[in-house]
Amino acid sequence: VGHLEGHVDVYAHDHILSNAASEEHLPSEPQQEKPKNESPASEALPARAVLGELRVSSVTPSSVGLQWSVPEGSFDSFMLQYRDAQGQPQALPIDGRSRSVTVPGLSPSQRYRFHLYGLRGRKKTDHVSTEVVTAVEEPEELPLPSEEPQHEKPQTEAPTSEATPAQPVLEDMRVMSVTPSSVQLQWSVPKGSFDSFMLQYRDAQGQPQALPIDGGSRSVTVPGLSPSQRYRFHLYGL
Repeated sequence: VGHLEGHVDVYAHDHILSNAASEEHLPSEPQQEKPKNESPASEALPARAVLGELRVSSVTPSSVGLQWSVPEGSFDSFMLQYRDAQGQPQALPIDGRSRSVTVPGLSPSQRYRFHLYGLRGRKKTDHVSTEVVTAVEEPEELPLPSEEPQHEKPQTEAPTSEATPAQPVLEDMRVMSVTPSSVQLQWSVPKGSFDSFMLQYRDAQGQPQALPIDGGSRSVTVPGLSPSQRYRFHLYGL
């Protein structure tokens, strides 16, 4: 099991103003209407970007994995919007090359409606949505470390099978971007590979949060954070 640790201060009073301003401009962008002669021609070249079906790939009591496709064209970025268990709106920015995301910090046995927007520049050009109910909370999920002794029993097999693919190594967890409500993290695996990752941290109320991440991922965006708050993130390779 590899383990990385990092912390970041989400001090973003200025970001709140700039983000609010930019989001307000999303629906109406008069600047793009001025060059009417150029806009249709330039948008016609890369073809119209289309979002495919938004599917649920995984569900836990505290997270939901979502997947989508872009069968036509391409987007600069995506925005996932939903309301948390308290009814507060949440917005998760996603890189334009991504086709999946895991939404953490959810409540068990709760119905959520997720809206995924495809953005070109700052303009929302397509939209898909889906609804999902999170899983019932199971106390069995907590004792992850206690599962390790099972590997110790066949001691003759474990060293040989683990030696073949080389021991995986986690390195260099970096902060790529910070907003008032989210942090994007990136890491590398210079040697070997992991089946999956687990990112653990405590929210603003001090409650522990665990975000499962696919083994092929090398970055994640953590949403639902509070402004001007210090967070310490622990990344585990499993």
